[in-house]
Amino acid sequence: MTRLVVVNPATEEVLAELPQSTVEEIKATIDKAYDAFLKWSETPLKTRAKLLIKAAELLEAAGGELVKNLVAESGKPVKDAEVELMRTVSIVRASAEEARFVLQGSVPRVDAYEYPLGNEERVVVELREPVGVVGGAQSYNNPASTFAHKVAPVIAAGNTVIVKPSSYTPLTALKMAEIFRKAGFPDGVVNVVVGSGEDVFNELIDSPKVAGISFTGSTAVGLQVAAKAAGRGKKFMIAPGGSDPAIVFEDADLEAAAATIVRARFENAGQNCNATKRVFVHRSVYDKMVKLIVEKTAALKVGNPMDPATDMGPLISDKMVKTMEKAVAEAREKGGKVLIGGGRLGRWGFFYAPTVVAFDGDVETFVLREEVFGPVLPVVPFDAEEEAVALANATKYGLQAAVYTRDYRRAMRVARAIKAGSVMVNDSTRVRFDALPYGGVKMSGLAWREGVRSTMLYFTEPKFYVWRV
Repeated sequence: MTRLVVVNPATEEVLAELPQSTVEEIKATIDKAYDAFLKWSETPLKTRAKLLIKAAELLEAAGGELVKNLVAESGKPVKDAEVELMRTVSIVRASAEEARFVLQGSVPRVDAYEYPLGNEERVVVELREPVGVVGGAQSYNNPASTFAHKVAPVIAAGNTVIVKPSSYTPLTALKMAEIFRKAGFPDGVVNVVVGSGEDVFNELIDSPKVAGISFTGSTAVGLQVAAKAAGRGKKFMIAPGGSDPAIVFEDADLEAAAATIVRARFENAGQNCNATKRVFVHRSVYDKMVKLIVEKTAALKVGNPMDPATDMGPLISDKMVKTMEKAVAEAREKGGKVLIGGGRLGRWGFFYAPTVVAFDGDVETFVLREEVFGPVLPVVPFDAEEEAVALANATKYGLQAAVYTRDYRRAMRVARAIKAGSVMVNDSTRVRFDALPYGGVKMSGLAWREGVRSTMLYFTEPKFYVWRV
């Protein structure tokens, strides 16, 4: 039997060896989830909500253990892991609280329409019904909160779910699934399969018993999942990546902007889809802003993620460290000047130094065009508002963006011109409201957006009940 080795990215120690699910086991899990759906979909909403509240309480009670586990397998600093757990509990609670409003249905006034004839004698009720079994794929960067998004709103709506966690961070998903079982969810409602992404998703997409797919991960893989799911008539929700820009104008509070940008770039070693990944600064304040960014980057404490004082831990794997090395080397070749960092740290673990690269202008280089999932921040000057917008829009991504200025008319003009799902003014690109739809445009916007409310809507279907009275 093939086994999955889970490694602590900060120490390179083996945390666990898990058996990977075979094709037969994946099929059996699908059967179990489908059988459970037939009963769970008929369970009253008040019962589903009470079980979710109980799960939230148990997650809070297990907070210390879950945080330690999350830190060990992801390398996320403990202070950030504690925030993620708080967020996770909030997502589960919101799913219980929002369900009664999202799923309440409606009574359309069909007597307002002339056709079909006789509408004055009809009463129509629209209700939302669950779609069935939903397969969910997690990324490694937020293993607890992503699990909550893949599970809580989906089962609140009456579906059952099969989660495939990242091979780097499966332990958090397994522990959370156990907590949902302890909360009283029936067997088969919440399922976790550990295994090859290709094996798991081939079975989920091919099975007629699976109605939908919810995927968080790279845009490239998300496109493949979407194409396969669409080809088999399944619903799909894809949460892909981004290359979020920040534009800093000359009238901005530079100190506050620098602090926000550095935090937004280097939190979780830069491994967030909505991290600030590119910065464009008005030339008149460029030197001052770059100096502030470098100073605040230098002040970051990089090291043991279990130390409460640590600001940045390791990358998830040696492969990702090598990806950063390659990206920075290519940036240097294209004229980028490394102002701080620029290499692997000489210690155990997959640590790469927080890095700032200055460019004299727009350059066709990986760090300014693609999604860099690590602690590398390119900074580029601009002269005019239109140029700043063009720079911000110069990638295939359009997830989120930030604009720093005291001129709110300019802020609105620029926000309207930037192609992104959300634009923050004097705030971090990391801002996300979990109950609301989250996603972007271009290659950051594939199908429906994820969020507690929107997920419940997407994985239910409207059904009309018509009475002639």
